[in-house]
Parts: sequence; structure tokens; C-alpha cells
Amino acid sequence: MQTKNIIFGLPKFSVRNSQVYEACQLGKQHRLPFPNEQNRSRNRLDLIHLDAWGLAQNVSLGGSRYFVTFIDDYTRHTWTCLIMKKNEVLSCFLKVKSLAERETNRKIKCLKSDGKKEYFSDQFSSYLQKEGIQREFSYRYTPEHNGVAEWKNQTIEEAALAMLEEKHLAKFYWAEVVRCRENSRLRVG
Repeated sequence: MQTKNIIFGLPKFSVRNSQVYEACQLGKQHRLPFPNEQNRSRNRLDLIHLDAWGLAQNVSLGGSRYFVTFIDDYTRHTWTCLIMKKNEVLSCFLKVKSLAERETNRKIKCLKSDGKKEYFSDQFSSYLQKEGIQREFSYRYTPEHNGVAEWKNQTIEEAALAMLEEKHLAKFYWAEVVRCRENSRLRVG
């Protein structure tokens, strides 16, 4: 823009000044999105995406620091649980599983999550194996591989923050807004 005389007043520099060029390049690095997966499930509860969000800066009125989302790949229906500690993910899953299977008369076939430790507990693994539920893991620290759940959590977070700001509410109401926003019926802890 400077060479085309569109803007004025910027310090003059060239590509030869590698210190400025490298800093600009490093500052603009980001991950490109992964291609959209076109292979969606053919039936309800064939695949459930799972992800935990948190550690919230503010403890909620009920003591929650995290929320967990479970998203049906076929319908994109979402169940949201508020939890105090990440080790409560299994108990939250048990409630979601019971509710979802009762409502649909179908069994959960596969659970997809990122590779974080809250999904690797012996108790969680043995329960899934006993129930015949397959597991899929994305790579740790690559949210692009767990895109459905990551996108949903980001959407919930942004909507909650916008609602708090709009109504001038204190930040510790975040969990109540998440529950309201997601019409959540579950609470763990």
C-alpha cells in the first residue's frame, strides 16, 4: 500500500531489512483450517464429539470451572454439562449417554475427543470397552482435528461473553449463561 501511495506516514523499510520482515512474518503466522470432513454419520449417536472447555477465570455461582460438550455428528444436537473438575467428565458422559440413548432408542457407537488426559483414565477406558463404544482421538494441541467440538465450544464461549457484556453482568454468571444458551439439562458436581 505504501508503494502505491495509498497510505502515507509509515516508516520506510524494505524487504532487505530482515529484522522487520521476519518479525512481521512471525507475527502473522497461524494455522490454516483443515479441509471440512464430508463424511458425516448416517444415524443418530453413531458418533459423538466430546470436548471440555476451561479453566474459567471466574468460578461460577455453582462452583463450576469447566463445561463439557457432547455433539451428535448426525444431528449436531449438543448436550452441555457444567463441571468443577476435569475428572468429572466420565460422570457427565454417563448422564449424557443415559439421556441420549433413552430419547433415541439407539446406542452410542463411537466417541471422538482430543488426546487430553481426562479422556484416558482407566475407568473411562474400561467403561467404554465394556459398553462396546469405539474411541477416536485427534492429536493433542491440534484443534483442527477435533473441529466440530472445538468450534462448538468457541461458539458457546463467544455467545456467553457477548450476553454477559450486553446485560452488564458479572463474569461469574458465565455458567448460568452457558446453561441458558445451550438449554442444558445436566449438571455434574
